[in-house]
Amino acid sequence: MTRIINILLLFTIIMAGSCREPYWPELKDYEDLLVVDGLITDNPGPYEVKLSYSTTVQNPYLVPFKGATVTIVDNEGFSETLTETGEGVYTTDPAGIQGKVGQSYRVIITTPGGTTYASPFQEIKPPVGIADIYTEEQTIQTENDYYPLYGLQFYLDTEAAPQDTNYLTWRIYGDYKYRVDYLIRFVYDRRQLTVFPNPDSLYVCYGHEKITDIIAMKTDNLVEPRLSRLPLTFVNTETKKLSIRYSLLVKQLSLTQDAYHFYSDLAEMNTQEGALYNTQPFQVRGNVENLDDPDEIVLGYFLAAGMVEKRIFVDRPTNLPFRYGICELTERDYDAYRYIGLTSSTEWPLYVTTNSDGYRALPEQGCIDCRRMGGSIIKPDFWED
Repeated sequence: MTRIINILLLFTIIMAGSCREPYWPELKDYEDLLVVDGLITDNPGPYEVKLSYSTTVQNPYLVPFKGATVTIVDNEGFSETLTETGEGVYTTDPAGIQGKVGQSYRVIITTPGGTTYASPFQEIKPPVGIADIYTEEQTIQTENDYYPLYGLQFYLDTEAAPQDTNYLTWRIYGDYKYRVDYLIRFVYDRRQLTVFPNPDSLYVCYGHEKITDIIAMKTDNLVEPRLSRLPLTFVNTETKKLSIRYSLLVKQLSLTQDAYHFYSDLAEMNTQEGALYNTQPFQVRGNVENLDDPDEIVLGYFLAAGMVEKRIFVDRPTNLPFRYGICELTERDYDAYRYIGLTSSTEWPLYVTTNSDGYRALPEQGCIDCRRMGGSIIKPDFWED
């Protein structure tokens, strides 16, 4: 939802060609607004509602909305008050409310100051199945004719839906296995250099990413109510994401027409630069409103949807060049080891490797500790080698 809010505030300074005049909108009226990001599906819970304040595009950061009372209510009168399990994160009990196809749900939010916000009831639509997710090796041209991007383009085919008109959006997550270039031989900590007992323990990590592109599609006016070769995301070889094994998890959500229009408008705003000069930016409001002041702008959406999910794994592509670079020991690394005793305690522990001749070197720590690249050494439960 941080990505969505940045899109809502996308009207930043964008410089175009000399023949076009950039648009300079006012942003101050879009700061410090309530942002709602909530979802209930026909899959088992727990479900989450995240509350925050909007910030500026120039300096985006998370400002949790804490201390609210958040309740999910269904159209049969059952309700559950969520627990704040993290700052601004409100969660149902695993044995609590359960979304069902055909039933409708709303969220009610009461702030510590007594202001009440609510969404309208929203029906969970029957999910549409995912037939296949697959990849193709592709080359994408960039502004630099001599430096194209190589990578894998992920596509999706849906199953044929029982009804002609279906409204869909997707939430997409990537996970990947990667390794660093050197094994740890020694560790320097508390001004002592000791042999590292498990040289390969920080050698392999698993990374995670949320794909923030917004896709919204509908199946009306098609010969058959199914989507084929829907582009999901492109993963390039500029990083180590595809270097060993990559996994894509796709959650396909079946929406109401109103929810579809919300995500379709967001997708339209998340467009290429030139489009901003063809149409004026517009305000995308969600489905949550202040019950006492409907004119108050509230961002985000509480979504009720039917959901199916599918995960695939792909190995390192064999026909594509990789350009993430390989760490190589240089004189600088050997010199850094010689002066390791001058490092600050805030840098410890420092990991040391050796070359084939046994000489010690202190490389960039991202070349020897895989966690420095944002990953975790803990293998995910779902991972398949």
